Amino acid sequence: MRRNRLLYGGLCLGIAISAITYGDPFMFMTLYALLLMPVASVVYAFITLYGLGITQNTTGTIVVKGQANKYIITLENLIYIGFGTAQCIFIGEQTAIDTDGSAKQIGIRPFMKPYRVAVDFTVKYRGVYQLGLSHLEVRDFLGLFVLRRNISTKFEIVAYPRISDLEHMELAAHLLSKAPANLAVAQEDYADYTDVRAYVPSDPIKKVHWKLTAKRGEWMVKNYQSSVLNSMAILLDSRKRMLPYDKIIALEDAMMEQTVGILRYCLRQQMPIDLLFGRHVREAGRHIGDFDALYNNLANLSFIKDDYDLHDVVSGYLNETSYNVNVVILTSQLDTPLYERILNAVRFGHYIAIMYFVPEKWARDRESDAIFEKLHSSGLNCVQI
Repeated sequence: MRRNRLLYGGLCLGIAISAITYGDPFMFMTLYALLLMPVASVVYAFITLYGLGITQNTTGTIVVKGQANKYIITLENLIYIGFGTAQCIFIGEQTAIDTDGSAKQIGIRPFMKPYRVAVDFTVKYRGVYQLGLSHLEVRDFLGLFVLRRNISTKFEIVAYPRISDLEHMELAAHLLSKAPANLAVAQEDYADYTDVRAYVPSDPIKKVHWKLTAKRGEWMVKNYQSSVLNSMAILLDSRKRMLPYDKIIALEDAMMEQTVGILRYCLRQQMPIDLLFGRHVREAGRHIGDFDALYNNLANLSFIKDDYDLHDVVSGYLNETSYNVNVVILTSQLDTPLYERILNAVRFGHYIAIMYFVPEKWARDRESDAIFEKLHSSGLNCVQI
């Protein structure tokens, strides 16, 4: 564009000097025409810019982190006579969204067919982001000016966390081996049963599967899921850390992804779970069929700036239970009250595991690091991520 302006300015200056020097009417007419051409060019570019019809769509507004998707723009020359060069400038969170290019250039011609632009994108972190056409730019046919048209329509992309396989993760392997199931009849959960078997004299009458007994002609009983120590409470700390944006979304994404992985692992192992997020959100899952609903709810939850204490949430949950439980705490912030509450819970027979998430080295919290080392040296199952 700068070169075009220099050439055009030089041409106008040369003709103006010739017209004044020689006093030729033709030269003056040429000079006047040159001076009017930019005005006509800008008006024509303006008509072309606002004569373009724009259609936007995407392959899905709900995506999974790491999966490739497409965002599609269709431009149509509605006035038919439009002419110029259009450039599509896309909006996208560069920290969280990878695209195959930030802009696409399209030549506009009279009577052109609708032109389709496809942009590949991949969301790197779980969250909610805006994606779409930020604005459209059209250059006039002289190449002197660029006109801009802002586009208000955007798509909201909801990125779900990736579902990781935790079958061989150290923490997951220890959850079952260190959590012996107490299968006492008095502590079985009669709201759900896992399978059926033949009756033995020690079985209580309320475990009898009456329909199956009548059908087979022999006594059959239900095996119920125990509610003691082979159930799991997953406590995800929802407090937002005061970190740069690119660090905080990576930290929160890691916490959410591990939560989803543990949740799926437990439900596949037929371990009922209680999921606690922050101070007020509590969900329950009893079998793998509940995973999809819990996964969708987790994907739409947001970390918030809150002043609640994590040890209060742990205490509130443990005080509501009448038996020993497994608790996995996922957090990026540890303090002394939480340390003391965890040790006290362990002394009373609860099983507590800690997943401690840390950002880059420069942003680490010394107090949290020291508390983690104390918990680890106390013999608790602790993992640093």
